[in-house]
Amino acid sequence: MPLDGISSNFLAKELQTKLTGARIDKIYQPTRFEVYMLVRSNSENYKLLLSCDPKSPRVQITANMKENPQMPPNFCMLLRKHLSGARILDISCPDYERIITISVSTTDELHDTSTKYLVIEMMGRYSNIIFLNQEKRIIDAVVHVDSSTSRVREIMPARIYEAPPSQGKLSPSEALEKLERQELPILDTAQSRPLGKALLDSLLGFSPLLTSDICFRAGLDTRESLASLSDSKKQKLIGVMRSIISDIVSVKPSPCVLFSDGEPSDWHALNIQDGGKIKPVPTISEALDEVWGYYDRQQHFEDRRRQLRSIVQYALSHESKKLSIHEDDLNETKDAEKLKEQGELILAYQYLVHPGDLEINIPDYPDFGQNTVISLDPNKSASDQGQNLLRRYRKAISRRDAAKRFIEQESGNISYFQSLIQAIDAASEEEDLKAIAFELSEEGVRESTSKESKKNASSEKYHPGKSKSGKMSSRALRQAAQKAKQKQNKSKTTKKPEDSSSPRRYIVDGGLEVLSGRNNIQNDNLTFHVAEKEDLWFHAKNMPGTHVILRTQGKTPSDKAIVEAASIAAYYSRSNKVLSGEKAETKTEYDIRVDIDYCPVSHVKKLPKAKPGMVTYDTYNSLLVSAALPNHQGKKQ
Repeated sequence: MPLDGISSNFLAKELQTKLTGARIDKIYQPTRFEVYMLVRSNSENYKLLLSCDPKSPRVQITANMKENPQMPPNFCMLLRKHLSGARILDISCPDYERIITISVSTTDELHDTSTKYLVIEMMGRYSNIIFLNQEKRIIDAVVHVDSSTSRVREIMPARIYEAPPSQGKLSPSEALEKLERQELPILDTAQSRPLGKALLDSLLGFSPLLTSDICFRAGLDTRESLASLSDSKKQKLIGVMRSIISDIVSVKPSPCVLFSDGEPSDWHALNIQDGGKIKPVPTISEALDEVWGYYDRQQHFEDRRRQLRSIVQYALSHESKKLSIHEDDLNETKDAEKLKEQGELILAYQYLVHPGDLEINIPDYPDFGQNTVISLDPNKSASDQGQNLLRRYRKAISRRDAAKRFIEQESGNISYFQSLIQAIDAASEEEDLKAIAFELSEEGVRESTSKESKKNASSEKYHPGKSKSGKMSSRALRQAAQKAKQKQNKSKTTKKPEDSSSPRRYIVDGGLEVLSGRNNIQNDNLTFHVAEKEDLWFHAKNMPGTHVILRTQGKTPSDKAIVEAASIAAYYSRSNKVLSGEKAETKTEYDIRVDIDYCPVSHVKKLPKAKPGMVTYDTYNSLLVSAALPNHQGKKQ
């Protein structure tokens, strides 16, 4: 999916056509690697995205925009200072490299006009956004690279900008000239390599996807050697390459999006035939938006899932530690009755104790003919020692009773947090995570003490050689003041938030409706407020999971409807083995069989003082079913 030089060249031409003469109105930097510019051109507004994210470097016009931070980064402030109100003069891609240069006309405080440059290098983990002055000297960059990081070139303020070294390949124009002479445009150094690698090493701006498509159109294998090609195969390869490279040289893009399993997986500025299902799109920016928009949503979903799991995992770990402590308390107080017995015996037989005795020997106890020996402190009286043992007994009893009470409470909390982790792992859409986040806020489970959040905060550092600009201490104070103000404003709000998400809905055999909760609050609401007494309730046996309700509508459901409802309960209550990634061939079915209990809703009772979703049930039946969603229809929205 990386942006290749050919696509970069087409993209630069597309942006140049639309944005030449555009005015830059606003500049935002929502993330470390992404800059958004709101520009106006020909009475239309555009959102121009500049990204040097190592995973998805690109420049495009986008319809999407991320939420902006309250405190803009230093690089964003610098761009605002120099580029607000500036005009875009030119957008170019030099020599089919993965570099796009935006030339901008700016006016300073003295009304002097000058040209500045934004250079976006889109080269994987070496991607960068570099801001240059009129003399091509670096003003600043998103990623600073000093001599300790790279010996080839430095990207630091006040340095002269140097383009990446030339690759020594044939440009499309040079390749087309060779093809017109019926010669394959392959360098001598690449003659011995397989065909796919030879094309990749010889042609400037070509990617593995494009070279693979050339071989596919020519009916050749990318692993074939040049020496093994017959004259007819060479002629066919020359014809295919002439057609494709002619479109490149004459700037005739035909952007498309490639799909895999119904999801956008890749894109290119040319119509790729060796990519499975292909969807043509009008512009390259739209292709980028469709592919990277999908991946951004997926990434945001996984980040949110990871964040919620971290919060719950920390709470679960905390409860497990407390449970371990109180179990130790219970074990340490199991001999409390012996303290009472010894104290009472010393008080009853204190007349046998003489000053300085180290022990007392009580005859005929506990059985006739047996003696009991109790150690004594020679520095204390028998009465004091007996009373001390009884005091220790009372403390032990109190400690034991408290430990039992806490163990019961913590065991319930652990079961509850385990059910939350299962719900987070089973979440398949944003609505599921919103429901779980709402439940966490209702239960007062917060992230502030999460070790994972501290780890994520410490991982913000990127690349050695980054210089610190601005007064960091002053900035930290401003951020702390803003957080305090937000906390104060939050405390003033008295309105209780509501769960805006709705339960999952499915249709099973006979047209009957099945409801499934997204969180434990919804589980309680479905079971005790929405469901009728004659409806059927489903849940995984001895496993955290969701409550599933089969709405019978006063009818007797078919066996198929019951099995389908049980399969839904199994799908959202699957084991950790499946959750770790051992999935079946389809996304709606998992290769696992789960025991599901089901009974009328009237047989389900809420546990007193228990967390949401914790119930007990009786007079139930069990089914062993596969974890699957109904295949004959999709989920109702």
